[in-house]
Amino acid sequence: MPRPDTLPAWQQLFAHREVVGAGRTPSPHRTPGEPGWLRVSAGPLQADLSRHRIDVRGLELLCELAEQAGVQTRVQRMLRGDIVNPSEGRAALHSALRAPGGSADRPPLLLDGRDLRADIDAGIAAQARIAGEVRHGIWRLASGAPVRRIVNLGIGGSDLGPALALDALATQADGPACVCVSDLDPRALAAALAQCDPASTLFIICSKTFGTLETLANAAHARDWLRGAGLPETQLHRHFIAVTAAPERAAAWGVPTEQCLAFGEWVGGRYSLWSAVSLVLQIACGPQVLHSLHRGAHLIDMHFADAEPTTNLPLLMGLLGVWYRNVLGAQTQAVLPYAWPLRQLPAYLQQLEMESLGKRVDLDGQPVAWDTGGVIFGAAGSHAQHAFMQLLHQGTLLLPADIITFDESAALEPALNANALAQAQVLHTGGHVDAAPGAHGNLPGGQPVSLISSARLDAESLGALLACYEHKVFTQACVWHINPFDQWGVELGKQVARRLAG
Repeated sequence: MPRPDTLPAWQQLFAHREVVGAGRTPSPHRTPGEPGWLRVSAGPLQADLSRHRIDVRGLELLCELAEQAGVQTRVQRMLRGDIVNPSEGRAALHSALRAPGGSADRPPLLLDGRDLRADIDAGIAAQARIAGEVRHGIWRLASGAPVRRIVNLGIGGSDLGPALALDALATQADGPACVCVSDLDPRALAAALAQCDPASTLFIICSKTFGTLETLANAAHARDWLRGAGLPETQLHRHFIAVTAAPERAAAWGVPTEQCLAFGEWVGGRYSLWSAVSLVLQIACGPQVLHSLHRGAHLIDMHFADAEPTTNLPLLMGLLGVWYRNVLGAQTQAVLPYAWPLRQLPAYLQQLEMESLGKRVDLDGQPVAWDTGGVIFGAAGSHAQHAFMQLLHQGTLLLPADIITFDESAALEPALNANALAQAQVLHTGGHVDAAPGAHGNLPGGQPVSLISSARLDAESLGALLACYEHKVFTQACVWHINPFDQWGVELGKQVARRLAG
């Protein structure tokens, strides 16, 4: 695979920035105004990308860059189970977990000569069985009581995905009350347990390796809490379910094998939501909500694999990110969901993007000669307007922003989407505040804005949104010739911490 700096389109893009203007300029470049210019649909999502600092030729060059970087070839390699994580020797088959139908309805999925379809079906069935037993009161705890509260213990992908989904889909929850705890500080777990009765509380321990310090520390505190309540030692295991790629370690910890939900090493941590890590969501909201989440993501998988470049939403999101990061010098990306239930989306995307793209060597182990990654930040839109949006409007930095809205919000509070559209307009076109003296009221505009919307915030639209960002990241990794599926940068700190803790 060629290095980015050797691709012809890459060099032409750098030359083309003189046409559109580099950095943040007081006279922002206006995009073409033809109907349909950079407005695309993908599954339940609609995206208006017309407020970007790009023109027709620039878009053509970005699409040529994707072709020269072999993005579509690598997409097909990922989807069929090739090794796309070379530093760990793994495939990345999270998309296979959300494909519809049983084994007979899907083509063979071979990994090291083994067809994974039966394993995937067995895992889905085991998850559904446990979720159904808990939801319907069949699962009994040490005291014989049914489950009334669930505490999901995990960190990183084992927490951010479930926590986001539980918040986003809370109105569809009809099962036991669920909460996610991730922080090593025991006060975080204590705050959750203050709302729980030991006799009716179930813990889900989510850890891919079943060796994660924070998660196992919280699991140990949870077990001590149950012991302190006087529950019989021989029955404490009824209060724990493990979700892991290392079930033998979970069994050694004390979770019986039949209470362990396993998933493959080929599921990356930040893609864990598509695995049995979604158990807590299935218990809270039921199987149909989980199916809808998967359906939305699968629609984007197919769109990403098949759509033409100029109408391929995640591909365009990724290419525009490369344009701003490498050619125009932007170092950050704002994510502004105008929906309170999505308030944890920026944190989720911080892990997805910054852990995946924070790399300084390429796929061949050679130092990169170009910028990778970037800083993701954001908040629910209403809060952002009263916190950091001033920097976007009148600061000197080029700060692309994603503004996310839902049509249903108009019925909840008309001002919500009106604010979102106003921010998109002013960020792009600028203006002047009449009450401000002279230049103090000048807003230059020129900030790039993606306006992403859907009819409603439901499981299908959430699945589609998350998959769009996943494939955006994959696009950028292909162009930058880096591995988005490993995260060696977090390991050294863990090793040093273990030494310091004794």
